[in-house]
Amino acid sequence: MWIQFLGTGDAFCSGGRYQTCILVKVPDYCFMIDFGATSLLALKSRNIESNIIDGIIISHFHGDHFGGLPYFLLDANFCGYRTRPLMIVGPPGVAERVGSLLETSYPKVRIEDLTFEVEFVEFRANQNIAMGPLQIEAIPVIHVPESQPHGIKIHYHDTILAFSGDTGWTDNLFDIADSADLFICECNFFSTELPSHLNYQKILAQRGKLNCKRIILNHLGAEMLEHVNSIDLEVSYDGLILEI
Repeated sequence: MWIQFLGTGDAFCSGGRYQTCILVKVPDYCFMIDFGATSLLALKSRNIESNIIDGIIISHFHGDHFGGLPYFLLDANFCGYRTRPLMIVGPPGVAERVGSLLETSYPKVRIEDLTFEVEFVEFRANQNIAMGPLQIEAIPVIHVPESQPHGIKIHYHDTILAFSGDTGWTDNLFDIADSADLFICECNFFSTELPSHLNYQKILAQRGKLNCKRIILNHLGAEMLEHVNSIDLEVSYDGLILEI
């Protein structure tokens, strides 16, 4: 897997970072993990065309994780002249949520009027679903319940990429990270404790129990960025490229 972190910030774009969006390529497929409101700008700032994206995985329904989809869809339609299908995978109700967001942003513009088919696939907790050559497993986490938050495990042959989504501490993170080649873990705060987000001190204390080869911190808020040069764990940044 080839991975580029296009957006690594929180909802407030702390530190001038784009909201969550991660581009992943395998030899025969290209997909995004989350697509926050700033994500189309993040793509274009790196000269990445929307037409290369085969699918998008949405971890939960907060604007900084799926709010950029209307702009992606319209760009693909009017600028990319897209004709091939796009798959969007997300929590139950993903088709209705994205369709409503598109029509709210641009009245009278409907998914079914686009020049390409959008295939929506709902994931269910702890069940595997196919996404192209990938196997996707969604595991519930602790965040705002109405947003239907999930962590994601992505299997490609023998490679596993894990993503926490937005979450406070939950022992389900052990399952999400288990056997992963890379675990992308949210770290909104350095020491502040909130039930809906993680902090660095908690992650560091649990690191030895997280059975993953590599962990990288993501979704960094202002407090975390103030301490980013004095921590022991690896931290993502906009534009970071790595392979697993």
